[in-house]
Amino acid sequence: MLTVLFDYQHFSEQKYGGISRYFANIMTEIEARDDIKYKLAAVRSKNYYIRDVPLLLNNRTGDFFLKGKVKREIKWNSLYSKYLLKENDFDVFHPTYYHPYFLNYIKKPFVVTVHDMIHEKYPEVFNKHDMPVAAFKKQIVAKASKVIAISQSTKNDLIDILHVPEEKIEVIHHGIRLQEFKSVPLTLDIPKDFILYVGDRNPYKNFNRFAEAMGEIMNKYKDVFLVCTGGARFTLDEVKLLTKLNIIHRCFRINVTDIELNALYQHALAFVFPSLYEGFGLPVLEAFQNNCSVIASNTSSLPEVCSDAAAYFNPNDTSAIAGAIDEVLNNTELKISLIKRGQERLMQFSIGNCINKTIELYKQVAL
Repeated sequence: MLTVLFDYQHFSEQKYGGISRYFANIMTEIEARDDIKYKLAAVRSKNYYIRDVPLLLNNRTGDFFLKGKVKREIKWNSLYSKYLLKENDFDVFHPTYYHPYFLNYIKKPFVVTVHDMIHEKYPEVFNKHDMPVAAFKKQIVAKASKVIAISQSTKNDLIDILHVPEEKIEVIHHGIRLQEFKSVPLTLDIPKDFILYVGDRNPYKNFNRFAEAMGEIMNKYKDVFLVCTGGARFTLDEVKLLTKLNIIHRCFRINVTDIELNALYQHALAFVFPSLYEGFGLPVLEAFQNNCSVIASNTSSLPEVCSDAAAYFNPNDTSAIAGAIDEVLNNTELKISLIKRGQERLMQFSIGNCINKTIELYKQVAL
């Protein structure tokens, strides 16, 4: 039976998040199969997606011994990962992020997933703590047996920026659990008519330009509001911008559960994804799943993922963003068409397809 070893990296860094959820989904699928199994090189984690995975120190002993100190938890996870790597009782290693600590210990093939090339394309948006990521990524991508790119766009970036041989890269799109649509009531205390923004608001996410476009929209439509979820609270600079645009009183930033997020998608006038760059763009699939019309940037991976199921705009042009939103708000036939195409497009991105391709790659690499 094939054995895959995953390490601790993103399970130590994230309680929630797309990358840790990606790996948790792979592990869950492996558990349901009888031709493959996995090991997780972690003794303690507060990650939500692996909360039911038994770890040695996810207990009172761990509480006492590690005293909730993250650096101490990471140290012990690293020691355990190195121990399992030295033990060499697995067939394929799949690190959950880019730190090259394992290169001195690995004797078996390893696969690395590259989710995007944001650190290389937008280094100015990251702090000193994140500065080594690009160098680490370059190092392990060069030594990996195979590189998984989550989109053709990301594959192109790997070839263009890191000069990775094309034959070394396997494009395996992200997936979502396909399920029958279930209407979710909106119980949040927010206005009825709103545009939805999902995710953090780093500079490459293009939120400021989007806010300026929303200023035009909200000046024209006095009953339309903006709801943002994900990311931290509005920064002081964002508050100043929204105040200058005279829309601060019509902008909401809220934290929500998964069910509440589904409700937001379902009840939004539209979901807008104004990002300058995305490695994939998972919120698009969430919008499709919840019958929400999508308005998106015409850059990076978004046209690849959305195909004809989104209304597009140039993210560098505020008027173009406003124009695309205005068109969807005014054109019921277009909105219905986008939702229908979104449902059809969603069928191309089942999580089962994603996981099956990943497991087949493990088998190929292990030969």
